[in-house]
Amino acid sequence: MTITYAQLRDADPARWHAGAAAWRGLSRRADEHADDLAGHLARVDRAWSGGTAADAAREAGAALAARLLVTPGALLEADQLLSRHAARIAVLRERLAAAVDATRGSAVRVSAVGDVSVVAPPHGYGDDRGSGSGHGRLGSGSRRGGHGSGSGQSAAGAPGQADVALAVRVAAEIDAVLAAADRSDQETAKALHALATAARTGWAGSPVAVPSGVGLLQLAQWWAGLSDAERRWLVAHRPEQIAGLDGVPVTARDRANRDLLDRELDRLREAVAASPGDTAARTRLDALSGLYHRLAAVEPRAYLLRFSAGGDGRAVVSFGDPDVSDNVATYVPGAGSSLDAFEGELDRAATLQQAATARAPGEGTAAIMWLGYDAPDGLDAARDDAAVAARPELTSFQAGLAATHEGGQARLTLIGHSYGSLAVGVAERDGAVVADEIVALGSPGMGVDRAAELRDPAHVWASTAPNDIVRFAPSPGEAVVGVLAGGPGMVALGSASDAVLGGNADLWHGTDPSAAEFGARAFPSKAGADPVDAHASYFDPAGPALRTLAGIVTGPATPP
Repeated sequence: MTITYAQLRDADPARWHAGAAAWRGLSRRADEHADDLAGHLARVDRAWSGGTAADAAREAGAALAARLLVTPGALLEADQLLSRHAARIAVLRERLAAAVDATRGSAVRVSAVGDVSVVAPPHGYGDDRGSGSGHGRLGSGSRRGGHGSGSGQSAAGAPGQADVALAVRVAAEIDAVLAAADRSDQETAKALHALATAARTGWAGSPVAVPSGVGLLQLAQWWAGLSDAERRWLVAHRPEQIAGLDGVPVTARDRANRDLLDRELDRLREAVAASPGDTAARTRLDALSGLYHRLAAVEPRAYLLRFSAGGDGRAVVSFGDPDVSDNVATYVPGAGSSLDAFEGELDRAATLQQAATARAPGEGTAAIMWLGYDAPDGLDAARDDAAVAARPELTSFQAGLAATHEGGQARLTLIGHSYGSLAVGVAERDGAVVADEIVALGSPGMGVDRAAELRDPAHVWASTAPNDIVRFAPSPGEAVVGVLAGGPGMVALGSASDAVLGGNADLWHGTDPSAAEFGARAFPSKAGADPVDAHASYFDPAGPALRTLAGIVTGPATPP
């Protein structure tokens, strides 16, 4: 089937998103059934053993459990396929609309079936335009549903060169958009058909070993060489090995990490039920339940790219699919972030994705909340240990985004807030992080004194609100002077001593990235009601910083 102009123009991506959400819900129910079955089989095994009947029942139960183990992930595949198609169609519809809008005020017309024509202006309209009221048509547009053809000039009049050139560009854009929509439609239908066919055998796959000690590219090649059944087997039986593998596509990691999250939620529920007074377990359960519901949201679809419950925990969540997005922003939060308190960080990434999508609706944009490191707490933020420890993880993650991206390379932006900007700076200072743009927000320093110590000062951005509390952080040398001069009160946050606290660009972890002497591209942020509020204001939809961030993430606008 060929997608026509009218079909794409009238398409409703929300219907595919709703269908995807339904498959996502079915996957959750299948997982619950698998848990229930495992519990029943365990009870039966304890109560009934020995004899041919017991052995047969055990084998039948094990076979059913094995099939149910793979089912939730396979159902999530259907969800992912529909979500990806819906996102593509939404972007293509915006491109189609932009192409048509580009003709406003010109002599170019786009018909109801997508044919592009140039209407000759009336006599005397312009010396370079000729005269008459005829029109020329461009292209046969079989995809558009039209049948006319022409050279862009009618016998009655000669359209202007600018209009003809615009018509050619618009016609080419419409053809390109319809071709992309047709490809997505056919690819999605083919993948769904293959998934349905595989269901007849229970999505069965053979055991596969995950290679160790190989580079990211070799890992990506290994994954590409597996069959769909082998990949499903790995996601179902070895999710802990797949979940954190940079170089494995986002969709597979999402399915594996959701499995790990489900397991941790089950464990926490049992812990709270057994010990209702366990406040630590209750706090973690509440936080992860919030993440669980966030992952069930309809649009934009969220992808869980990493999950680990050990210690303060790790969570990497993407709003939008980075493997197929034109623009991908990775947001690194600062001190105090953990699995017990990260809802606000998810909100910031989601807000950025919405703002960037609104700025460039004709492009796909994904925004990632990267809590892939052990963010420091309290006074530990005075040290760079956590930032140094984050370096290999952040570097590998960014390289993985580039390795698994489909089609041409995405525009990658790396954003660090507060201590997260130090993690970004250290990673870039001590290596080469894969990123087109680097942004520091409310930074206490990036571990360098000048942007020139990073890769490319022209692509380093920074913003600090006028009354951000981070401006009151002295450098280590200033702190020592302050203590010697008048005791701890001289270096307390909010002190009136501007000479020590914020009166220059020398902060705790280096030069203030938003200061002129640092050499980054500084942009404004609004002041908050108080210094703490100002430190959290960079993603405020009403503030100037978010608009600039959206522009950095999407890059220069490129209209038809």
